[in-house]
Amino acid sequence: MIKRILTILLICVAVSGPAHAEDLRALFINMPDSVMPALTRSDRMDFLDFMDSGMKARAVNKLGGESVMTALSERMLSVTTSGSGRFDMVLLPRKNSSNLICIIKTVTARYDDSRLAFYNEDWTPVDANQLIELPKLEDYLTREALRQDSLSYFMKLSILRLQSVTPADNTLEFRYTSLDYIGEEADRYRSWIKSDPIIYTWTGKRFKRK
Repeated sequence: MIKRILTILLICVAVSGPAHAEDLRALFINMPDSVMPALTRSDRMDFLDFMDSGMKARAVNKLGGESVMTALSERMLSVTTSGSGRFDMVLLPRKNSSNLICIIKTVTARYDDSRLAFYNEDWTPVDANQLIELPKLEDYLTREALRQDSLSYFMKLSILRLQSVTPADNTLEFRYTSLDYIGEEADRYRSWIKSDPIIYTWTGKRFKRK
């Protein structure tokens, strides 16, 4: 209870105090329900309390399943929202001393598929096209693939472009995950796809590909 009261007081200070970069905890708790529909504000506060106490941070979500917070640091947190979903929240420092909020929602089924969204600290959306040029299928291809006469056929098979996104130290790592979707022919094309991730580094204004 005491930790809960302290958390609420810190949030009030963050909201009512002078303009400055807010911390991850306050932003997470004040997140609109539309960003993370399965969990309530109270669930999010409980997650932080549990993590601070060294306990397993779990909650029954609105769908009746279990959600678990698996990681919490100063600038990043991760929640397994269901048996087939993951939610990552990352704070990226801007050059004007505020933060950009990066949300990564990943469906983790037979293959991972991630979707990115960006917000200002007041949770107004930011157009992703202003911040990053997402990888195209061609960016994942090896030299071997580019030499193949059947490349156009592979491109048709890969019409559904799936990729996973992993955050780490002001970077985003993209991996191509459509091969399993292709089915029986997947093994034939594994050497056509780069095994190393495509990495983008945050510059303070936008993401730059390494």
